[in-house]
Amino acid sequence: MNPATSRPGRLVLLSVDGLRPGVYRAPERHHRFPNLAALERGGARAEAVESIYPSTTYPAHATIVTGLPPRAHGIFSHLASLDPTEKARPWCWYARTLRAPALWDVARASRRPSAAISWPVSVGAAIDYNIPEIWDPNVPDPHRDFETPARHSTPGLFSEVAKAVMLLLATSDPDQLRGEAALYLWNRYRPDLLMVHFVWYDQQAHAFGPESEQALRALESADKEIGRIRDAVSADATLVVLSDHGFVPVEKEVAPFTVFAEEGLFAHGADGTLALRRLGAVSGGGSLAVYWLEKPSADDWRRLERALERLRATGAIGEVVDRQKLAALEADPDAELMLEAAPGFYFSDRLEGPPVRESVKDRGTHGHLPTRQGLEACFLAAGPEIAAGKNLGRIGLRQIAPTLARVMGLPPDILAPGEKPVALE
Repeated sequence: MNPATSRPGRLVLLSVDGLRPGVYRAPERHHRFPNLAALERGGARAEAVESIYPSTTYPAHATIVTGLPPRAHGIFSHLASLDPTEKARPWCWYARTLRAPALWDVARASRRPSAAISWPVSVGAAIDYNIPEIWDPNVPDPHRDFETPARHSTPGLFSEVAKAVMLLLATSDPDQLRGEAALYLWNRYRPDLLMVHFVWYDQQAHAFGPESEQALRALESADKEIGRIRDAVSADATLVVLSDHGFVPVEKEVAPFTVFAEEGLFAHGADGTLALRRLGAVSGGGSLAVYWLEKPSADDWRRLERALERLRATGAIGEVVDRQKLAALEADPDAELMLEAAPGFYFSDRLEGPPVRESVKDRGTHGHLPTRQGLEACFLAAGPEIAAGKNLGRIGLRQIAPTLARVMGLPPDILAPGEKPVALE
């Protein structure tokens, strides 16, 4: 370590959204992902990480930094709106919606500087140098919306970083841009905690499938950025590379909202378009949460039961997760039920057309029960105090936050009291 710039317990946390371990572990692909392969050999690795329910980005990232399940931290999906008829639904961008302290709160309380690039649920967080993930939901391409994150970043930071990465602002590769911005923050501000959210693999895995050539090329880009960041921080910090959930391939799209509408569970506006009545819903790809926003009548229940029977008849429903099982999973306490998509199917928020059709948009998804094969997340850690070649076995996503706190030399029981951190030494 360089005594002039280094401090003990510094941590760099890189999230590769949607990455399943089997994707980069396949022997025939090692040459494509040399930095992930090097971390597997030279650090500690989990055989697999079991995510939370639903296994989607925002609830999972909230668990990563709090060590708590959705029922405790309060982030139940990516969407902040339960109205399925709303045209542009806002997401759970704001850190104030978290019901528990996050890793950045513990760092600040210990006077440890922090920085983040595009971390979910981090707008307004207690992060010293923060460019959060947020966009205008009305824009067609959120990754070209620079104005919205600029308004919500640490004052002056977005324009400062934009000048430093000017040549990359036009790139179609969001991970290259995020990696360059992260290196700027690391070198300029020397934080004790740096968090980066890489998203291109997730985008391509949705569009083309989790093991498609397009998704693998996106992962090559993330691997390159991981290598660049590792080279910059390896003498000074522990590097953790992880993901929030895995991915499964799909072929058919299911639109439950079309059946709900036909059964009269939505109202109609003055212009004839569908409008909210009593039923709220959020699609999470592999799952769909259903809510009663007002006390339902006996007729409402009959309509919902008919809709569920029609959806079951299509073969698209793998399971109806009731309130008792949702409680056991420590998932959303307000959901009346959640639907699990059968293998090969995913739920969309389409409001018209046939209930089931060949997918015209996605070839991969997630959001199912975390025990579904293919939904495993990954965890890799390397650093001066990390045992090389250590296999951690199968761990839970909730163990990660206290483990990260321990790496930083912070009291691990501040996050997720009672949750046992993983021994990396």
